[in-house]
Amino acid sequence: MPKPDADKILGCLTGLAACEALSRSADSPVNPGAPLESGLWADGTSMSLSLAESLAECGGVNERDQMIRLASWFRYGYQSSSETCEYIDEAVKAAILRFERTWDPQDDALTQGDACLARVAPAAIYFADSREDVLDACARSIRITHAGPQSLDACRLLAAMIHEALGGADKARVLRPEVPADLCAEAGSLCSDAPRTGGFAACSALAAAMHAFAGSGSFAEGCSLCLPHGPRAMAAYGQLAGAWYGHAAIPAPWRESLARPELLEKAAEILAKG
Repeated sequence: MPKPDADKILGCLTGLAACEALSRSADSPVNPGAPLESGLWADGTSMSLSLAESLAECGGVNERDQMIRLASWFRYGYQSSSETCEYIDEAVKAAILRFERTWDPQDDALTQGDACLARVAPAAIYFADSREDVLDACARSIRITHAGPQSLDACRLLAAMIHEALGGADKARVLRPEVPADLCAEAGSLCSDAPRTGGFAACSALAAAMHAFAGSGSFAEGCSLCLPHGPRAMAAYGQLAGAWYGHAAIPAPWRESLARPELLEKAAEILAKG
C-alpha cells in the first residue's frame, strides 16, 4: 500500500486525542460547534506519542526502548498534555514497575485489559505499507503491557482496521479486514454479525467503537454514539475514525482547543517517514 495521506495520518492521532479529551467531560453533550471543555488528552495519547518516537528513532519496534519511554511518561510526564502523568492504568503501571525491577519488557503474566487499545495507531501508521508488518509490530508493542490473547488480538484487529482506513477502503472493508487465522474467537467474532466478546474488556470496548463507526456519518456523530461506552472505546474509535475521515473532518473547534497540538503534528510527521 502506498504511504497514507498526511491528513489521514494526522487525523488518526488527533482523533485519538480529541476523543480522550471528550471522555474527560463525559457528562457534557458532544457539541461539534464548541471547543472541547478540556483540551487535555489522556494516557493513551501520551503512550502513543512515546511509541511513535521510539519507532522513528529505533527504526522499528524495540520493546525495551518503548518501555523506557513509557517509564519517562509515568515518572516525569514526558509526552503528556499537562506535562504530568495525571492518570495511569494499573496494568500499565504494573508493567512499568516490573520493567524497572527486571529490565524485562515482556508481560509474561498474560495481562488482560483495555488500555492497550489506546496506543495502536503508531504501529499501524509506521508500517502502513505492509499489513503483515502492521500486525507483527502491533503485537510486539502491545505485549509489553497486555499479553493476554483477547487484549492482544483486539489490538491486532484494530490495527488491521486502521490499516484499511489509512488506505482509503470503504467502511464495509474497514470493518471486515483480512485478519490472521490465529485470531482468538472473541476478537474474531467482532467481524461477524453477532459479536461475542466473552466479557473481555478490550473486545467489548472495540465492539462499541466499531458499532459507533458503522452507525455514524461523521466523526462527531460517531463520538456521540461511542461516548457512553467509556474512554477506551472512545480511544479505539478516535484512532479508527480519525484515520478514515481525516484530520480536516474532525470539528475545527475541537482541533483548535487541543493542548500541545505540536506534539501530535510532530508524531504524525515522523511516523509518515517510516
